[in-house]
Amino acid sequence: MNDHLALFGGFGYDSFLATASITFLRGVAPLSAVWRDQTVNRVWQAGIDAHPAKRFSIRLSGNYDRTTGVGEISGEPPTQGPLRFPMVTGTVAYDFGMPGRFSIDLQRAYYIEEIMRGDNFNANVLAIRWTKDF
Repeated sequence: MNDHLALFGGFGYDSFLATASITFLRGVAPLSAVWRDQTVNRVWQAGIDAHPAKRFSIRLSGNYDRTTGVGEISGEPPTQGPLRFPMVTGTVAYDFGMPGRFSIDLQRAYYIEEIMRGDNFNANVLAIRWTKDF
């Protein structure tokens, strides 16, 4: 928008479909199996980058990943399926010039599966960084 304020965003989409069947020559029943897996991934990204003072900056950015789909083998209940993965990062930074740049990041993330709830997690990350340009 100008030298002190920027907005950014993006969207990604992909779709995947896999079907197959197999017949085993030896073994116990069932001697044949079929499977189908259809997955649609959508990723939204957005953020704001502000420079209210000459050496001071604030940035807030986030991603939201939504995956739908269910893998199914011979009609058995699926073990994997739709999930959501939102993540937000906030950064405050001050540039000291030649000595470097000091930044503090706070990140919040979730991983939410709709079928296997035992895999769900959430995390808070605090990072303190010193960046030196050469």
